[in-house]
Amino acid sequence: MFIRFFKSSFFIQYLTIGVIGLCLWASSFLAPPGMPAPDGPVPLYEMLYSLLHNYPVTASLLGFLLVMGETYWLTTILSSHDLVMKNSSLSALVFIVMMSFLPGQLTLNPINISLAFMILVLYHLLISYNKPEHLDRIFAAGFFTAFASLFYLPFLFWFVFVVISFLIFRAGNWRAWLAAFIGLLTPFIYVVVWYFWHDRLTVVMNEYLAFFRHILVFPNPFHTDFWILSGFTLLLASWGIVAFRSGPVEKTVEIRSKTNILMWTLVFTLISFTYARSLAIFHPALAMPAMAMVITGTLTRLKKTRVTEIILLIYFLAVLFNNLFIHNIFYR
Repeated sequence: MFIRFFKSSFFIQYLTIGVIGLCLWASSFLAPPGMPAPDGPVPLYEMLYSLLHNYPVTASLLGFLLVMGETYWLTTILSSHDLVMKNSSLSALVFIVMMSFLPGQLTLNPINISLAFMILVLYHLLISYNKPEHLDRIFAAGFFTAFASLFYLPFLFWFVFVVISFLIFRAGNWRAWLAAFIGLLTPFIYVVVWYFWHDRLTVVMNEYLAFFRHILVFPNPFHTDFWILSGFTLLLASWGIVAFRSGPVEKTVEIRSKTNILMWTLVFTLISFTYARSLAIFHPALAMPAMAMVITGTLTRLKKTRVTEIILLIYFLAVLFNNLFIHNIFYR
């Protein structure tokens, strides 16, 4: 029933998604989990953390507004590029639930900030498809990749994702490659000048080197709810990917290429996870745009939806119960 309801995108559907988001985040406004501490040289996140970590309710409210904005923006992008069924809000529903599946995530953190820039990178890359003259879009993709790394350093790996998008889109123009690289360097020019001016350049360079020397280091323990809900989420994601990939192919070359771009975000979520360190429980959020696309694509093709709706309802209730009640045990 609810799959049919969310296949439309009128005001009532988006209002319902907003209410669902409020229910999932309600506990964070009463007993906020607190912002995670900066990990590595991330000057922009350090600045935000210094301003907001003593105001956890404000941080959770800002995190909620950011995630809701990402929800509606991502849905618009996926729909406008025909990556999901047009005039459907189902991808927004999938995204907001999967972005809220752990109580510790319900605050402003480096990953949901980086996710906003990742969506911005996708926006520019998808528009630049088969348009080599759009060097401004390609420059922006490189620029925002670097800018996001100033909040969450492992996002720097996503510049390789930008390069791979050129190969998928067959954009062999050397000016495009150069524009992306210049975009990547631009934020760091300002960072280098800033630290040089304050006589901290050598110290920060050593911090960068030290960060990337340690791989697969996770200092924070994973609680039981993380393993259970992550396993449930992974099963849903695996089902969505397999069903989406094995479904009927009735797409143009352009749509297939753009779909492949989204699928590559899953690969780079795994690659960058190796340096997630203390932010490991937040990191899976980077995979959610692709998850929203594949699960939505699979759900819209289903003819019999009763069993699937029951499973998804159980998942939603498990996330809601965990956020409302288990929250106070593990994260208070």
